[in-house]
Amino acid sequence: MRKQTNKRMVFDVRNFGIPRCPQFGHYKYNNATSGLKDHIHTDTLEICYFLKGVQRYTIGDQLLELTGNDMLIIAPNTAHSTGIYPEDKGELYWLQISTDHTLGALCHLPNTFSDLLVNELTRNTHKVFKGAFLMKSVLSKLEQEIQKTESLMREVRINQLIYQILMETITLSKNQEASPVSDRLQLIDGFIAEHMDRTIFVDELASLIGLSVPYFKEWFKKKQGVPPKEYMNRAKIERAKADLLRKSSVTRVAFDLGYSSSQYFATTFKKYMGITPKSYITSVQKEKTSYETLR
Repeated sequence: MRKQTNKRMVFDVRNFGIPRCPQFGHYKYNNATSGLKDHIHTDTLEICYFLKGVQRYTIGDQLLELTGNDMLIIAPNTAHSTGIYPEDKGELYWLQISTDHTLGALCHLPNTFSDLLVNELTRNTHKVFKGAFLMKSVLSKLEQEIQKTESLMREVRINQLIYQILMETITLSKNQEASPVSDRLQLIDGFIAEHMDRTIFVDELASLIGLSVPYFKEWFKKKQGVPPKEYMNRAKIERAKADLLRKSSVTRVAFDLGYSSSQYFATTFKKYMGITPKSYITSVQKEKTSYETLR
């Protein structure tokens, strides 16, 4: 069976009779793609729900990392991007809401209620918090509804689903704080860092913290948002990014990280970073030169 390629869908929800929602989108990437350039949404906040994988965002001087089931609200008129990172392998929904009530009612609510919803969402921007299964279900229903044949009932259902998304987002953003890293996860990170030069097997990690392999896989994905093997791959790529800037060759970096060949390493690196190791070195060197010139 042919593996599904990267898929991205973007809708201008204003075309469906919703004047306060300029954009709703959904992507599902099997490979990393080009990074998101620095941009702002004028008088518009953005709700992001990351279903799986890992994605990093730069907002001002903050670097935020989203993993599976994480949510983030980006404030209006705020520059943000993925920085030096690509749009990573994973799945993301996003919904934009205009803060300008002169455009009309939000979800057919009176202005007082519309402004209240917007104010509550804006209070909880730029912090990562956990989503819920209900959120995934409602976002999926919204995507399906938008693609149905035009009718007055379709507009009513879209409004109802957006209202439900906003209320659920407010509740989740208030009730949850980021949890500290557990002792088990610290132990696993230490083991991975110590054995970065070879293949690490999942049963080793499971044994390390006294769990069966099936239970460990389920537990780990729930905690970190990605399966153990993908987490280890990402850890190696993060190490590789530093090693590529200080070691003599790509081949040396590949072998030092336990890859069987430089070609396999380059393929894996591109899968997660969207560019080859050599292109990464070039881009970092250009950035450094440009920065030094500006100074």
